[in-house]
Amino acid sequence: MNLKEFDAKQFLLEKGERIGLGIAVTLMVLMLIFSLFMPSKGFFSGSPADKKDVLEKGTAKLDNDLKSRQIPDNERPEPTKDRKIAFDIVALRPTNYEILGVYQPESKESPARRPPNIYNIEEAVVAVAPVLIDTYLFSSDFSKVYVLREKDRGAAAGNAGGLNPFARAFGGGGPRMAPPGMAPGANPSALLKRQQGRFGSVPGSRNLVGLAANDFEYDVKVIDVKDWNQQELTARQPLPLRVAVIGGSFPYRRQLEEFKKQLRLTSIDAVLNEALPEKEGESFKFLGVEVERVEVDADGKKLGDWNKLPLAETYQLWLKHTFLPFQPENPRYNLVKIDGLVAPLLREFHANKKVDPTMRVPGMMMVPGMPQPSGQPGGEDFEADVKKTNYPDVVAELPKIQDTLRDLGNVQATRVPTSKATEAAPFDPFRPYAAPLADNAGARKDPMPADASPAPDLKIPEYMLMRLVDVNLEPGKSYRYRVRIKMNNPNYKNPNVASPAYKIDKELTSKSWYEIKQVARVPPELKYYVVDEKKEASQQDQRAMHQKRYVSAQARMWERNPKPDQVVFQLQRWVESTPLSRRESDVVPVGQWAVADRVFVNRGEYVGQKVRVDMPIWKYSQNAYVLPAEKPEKSTARSRLLTPTGIDVDFGFDSSSLDTILVDFEGGRILGPSKIDDTCRTEVLMLSPDGKLLARNNAKDTADEERKDRRDKVLQRIEDIRQGKVAE
Repeated sequence: MNLKEFDAKQFLLEKGERIGLGIAVTLMVLMLIFSLFMPSKGFFSGSPADKKDVLEKGTAKLDNDLKSRQIPDNERPEPTKDRKIAFDIVALRPTNYEILGVYQPESKESPARRPPNIYNIEEAVVAVAPVLIDTYLFSSDFSKVYVLREKDRGAAAGNAGGLNPFARAFGGGGPRMAPPGMAPGANPSALLKRQQGRFGSVPGSRNLVGLAANDFEYDVKVIDVKDWNQQELTARQPLPLRVAVIGGSFPYRRQLEEFKKQLRLTSIDAVLNEALPEKEGESFKFLGVEVERVEVDADGKKLGDWNKLPLAETYQLWLKHTFLPFQPENPRYNLVKIDGLVAPLLREFHANKKVDPTMRVPGMMMVPGMPQPSGQPGGEDFEADVKKTNYPDVVAELPKIQDTLRDLGNVQATRVPTSKATEAAPFDPFRPYAAPLADNAGARKDPMPADASPAPDLKIPEYMLMRLVDVNLEPGKSYRYRVRIKMNNPNYKNPNVASPAYKIDKELTSKSWYEIKQVARVPPELKYYVVDEKKEASQQDQRAMHQKRYVSAQARMWERNPKPDQVVFQLQRWVESTPLSRRESDVVPVGQWAVADRVFVNRGEYVGQKVRVDMPIWKYSQNAYVLPAEKPEKSTARSRLLTPTGIDVDFGFDSSSLDTILVDFEGGRILGPSKIDDTCRTEVLMLSPDGKLLARNNAKDTADEERKDRRDKVLQRIEDIRQGKVAE
């Protein structure tokens, strides 16, 4: 067959299987031959006895060589004589091989100091409370202050000591600052219009008429802060705040040891007394706490991202308005306080207490271990103020701080650095006593030598207190916080560092955030109860209310009875501010609970309503609380008991979409056939703003101890003011 006519494809189709099978058989035969019939393989590999002899001979020879310790000449290593290697001991310098932009020039600095790790707090708690803050009245730029003078008295007498803390702190004026919650530079007019009197003057207060425990009224003068002296009675104004107090335990001793180790210092005292170059301040110095907050739902789930809180900026404004003294605290806590970690508590308002802005430790700045400048520890007033407070005691909830206080025992001071009196911005929230209240007051002396021994009664606390105050809270919301610590960089501008990069940054912070697991919940400030106080009252209480029906707004609520299609509610609300009447748009700050005893609501109506109630209002020109009067008369002991009082308070919301609606109710007084008159438990169904149905009954609400206690305190306070007693 001609090769050109050969069809390989057709051939493989017809003969391919046979060809493949033949190739496979051929390969198999070859494998058998090479594995079984080749020399020393398969059948020719020898017997087991021959293999045994070979192994035994090799083993015997190796054993004999080990016993004789003789190494055959053919196994000895080559001689090393005359084969020494010369080493190059010339130092290699990076600059000799420098490529531009890759290597840094050789540094002449000593590789001694390294950056210390900044630790964070190890435990924390947070608590929320409403607090009434005691403030002074300044003009919007802090250049003037309100004072009270007797009507027959001229200018106040001069200050013999020459001390004017207002003028020193504000310098006769200062930058205009935005109220809390607003960015610096923002226009605060909208906020001031909604809540007149929060900052600056309070026009409505001067024209406020009513009954007061104190009948005497002062002349109100606005003077320059430079003219203020200790003889002046400074006008005061209570301002309500919702505060979240955050407390934590910082590992103070461990941080000192970290500084000592990384800075190559010889002692803890050397750490505490080291200063930064070029008069930059103390080396070991806390600069405050960075805080971030996120809103969460009822289950603690985050509703957004973490946001940085300007706590220092907003709290600074409150510090300027409250000035000194701060809120009295347990003096024992001073042992675990240090500048830069603890924000002071703003002073609470007490109507019967005159506050002197110069009350402080004479001639000295505050240092840990010394009493706070708000009264003398051990005195009756001081002890009373410590116990009578709405601030939550977060320090008592920190186990590591309490263990530290027990470990310190009865020492009167601890080994912590104290601040120099500098010309820093007044009222730094984390260094409140660094303001120049007196020339060189409390200035630190020259640092003690590194080898100096401390006094035997001084101890290093294991933990120090970290405390923050958040004043930017909204009612009904919940928050979570996280913090980290800021300190001076001890290597700032220091030539003796291991790397030039260590001396660039002025501040150091904790590497990670400490997230507080506890949720800060701001409780609702509006409460509705299915309660009819008249029905539950005794005959004696009903007669007492009937006798006060002409003067008391609360008593007038008892004069009417509900219709069959109405249910009786008791409304309670924490009032931040309120207008004096329906005709006025200006509001005055309040910061206390209001109670409307008997409010009648029909099906389909909003439960929250505007109700006239008795509400104490602070009148700073009388330096006393008053009950706004409907028909003011000359306030005498007799007319006070006969003047009708009352003020409109809104127990609802500005937007009706946020109000609760009464859907249905059953029970109460039932008029049946045959003149049957019976009373049964009242069941109420309400629709909340978020679309949820709320079921309440009068039996449970009537027995609510918190409700009863709050109502009793409110009514007692109103009665004390009506009777001319001093009310707190």
